[in-house]
Amino acid sequence: MPKAFRVYLSCIALVLSLSLFSQAETPEILDQQIDTGIELMFQKKHSKSIELLLSLESIAKKNQWYEQVFRSTLNIGANYYLLSDYGEAVIFYLQAYEVAIEHLGPRQEMTVLNNIGILYFKELENEQAKHYFQKAYQKAKAIKDRVKVGYYAVNLALVSNKMKQLDSAQSYIEEALPLLKEDPTVFIQAKMAQSEMFLLKKEFATAEKIALSLLPQLQDVSQVENKVFVYLILADIHENQNHLSQALSYGIKARNLNASMENRSEVYAYLSDLYGKMGVLEKALVYKDSVIIASDSLTLMRNRKLFENEKVKFQIQNYKHELSESKEIMRQERRFLYSIIGISLLLIAFILWVLRSNSIKHKQRKTIVDLELAKEKSDYLLIEKQLREQETLALLEQERLKNELETKNRKLTAKALYLSSKNSLIEEVIKSLSKHKEISENPELKKQIRELKKHLKTDTQWDSFFTHFEEVNPGFLDRLRQKHDTLTPSDIRFVTYLYMNLTNKEIASLLNITPQSCRKRKERISNKLNVSEDTTLHTYLSKI
Repeated sequence: MPKAFRVYLSCIALVLSLSLFSQAETPEILDQQIDTGIELMFQKKHSKSIELLLSLESIAKKNQWYEQVFRSTLNIGANYYLLSDYGEAVIFYLQAYEVAIEHLGPRQEMTVLNNIGILYFKELENEQAKHYFQKAYQKAKAIKDRVKVGYYAVNLALVSNKMKQLDSAQSYIEEALPLLKEDPTVFIQAKMAQSEMFLLKKEFATAEKIALSLLPQLQDVSQVENKVFVYLILADIHENQNHLSQALSYGIKARNLNASMENRSEVYAYLSDLYGKMGVLEKALVYKDSVIIASDSLTLMRNRKLFENEKVKFQIQNYKHELSESKEIMRQERRFLYSIIGISLLLIAFILWVLRSNSIKHKQRKTIVDLELAKEKSDYLLIEKQLREQETLALLEQERLKNELETKNRKLTAKALYLSSKNSLIEEVIKSLSKHKEISENPELKKQIRELKKHLKTDTQWDSFFTHFEEVNPGFLDRLRQKHDTLTPSDIRFVTYLYMNLTNKEIASLLNITPQSCRKRKERISNKLNVSEDTTLHTYLSKI
């Protein structure tokens, strides 16, 4: 391909990449941007957070990246929760729940269910709160997420305390504590719920012990609300035991903390009731006024949050309008880009037509080369066929020689068996003659019997047998002696019979020994040849 054409194609690719750059998002990049939106939410920059998360939700929906759709929608709901707009929060939580059910799984489902439960808990709708906490808890159990089971069990314990279902609360706490040892923050909340539960059960000593053990762990600024909760529990414990001065001391400690307006309102209400119980009506009225002031301040803060919420909604609406305008601009730019692409395609078509003629010539040259290669391949295949035929002939010759060897070995085995039967016959004759008393008293006959016994051990036919064996199995005895030079002639003779795969009985007959002696000799020679226990002696000899 000409260099100028390659440069031209590179330019076209660059134009296309620039036009698509704004849409070249990936799930990983979207996750990073969602993390930025969450960080803005915790910095209380709710307007920017919601605006960013809405745009990311739109991109994720367009690309059907459901994990990112879920995360962005859920955290939009969390922004509205922090703005105290629980109605809007529920709407986005439900949208996230639908995405989790249709496209994701139980892990995302239980997260939304827990968040909805928290909303109901804040609104003091304890029955509904427990219902959603319970569903989240069951989902966590189903997927065996031990940590999440612990989280949701703590929430169930807290709402059970509010509903005075103390046995249920205790069961959830006992389940949660072992699961939360790796998460100190939630573990502390579990212990707080446990302390409250023992307070409600009137087990004041246990409740106080747990609460006091928590105080050293609540020194951080982020633990102020938990510290207020613990101080009020300690105050309630002492109030129930009629230790009013000690209860007042813990109430004052809770008041002195820089807590949120909701916590301060709760502390003022408690101190007002406590002073009333102690008969200090003036201070009781002062704290009652403080409760009213705190409630008014809380209402004002919520009104400001609602105002901020409305501002956020307006900004979002404005953002959507600007987004539609930018889409129109993008459409115009896209039309211009398509025009450039159309012209470029015409130029490419012309260049391709020019290149086609060169390509045809190149193909013709390639055809000639292919024909030459085909001829060489045909010659190669012919040579390969000849080689295969030669290999086949060699295998046939090898098979013929193998058959001849087997035939000779069969003859040799027959000869050995003949010698075996001959020896057996001589032995039987000797035994039969030895039984007659007349023969034992006849010196001449006794001498003949001794000669007959010698013949059993010195039969000259064995020499011809070994000669014939060496012809049938050339080199075996030499290889055997070379590999095992400690073998005696008697051992070699025994090994030869084993190599021919004769039975113990046949070998015993040939050697004029008992089958038991034959087996023992076989074991001795196996040890002498160092044959392993998992290999037979005949198999070992066949490989020599």
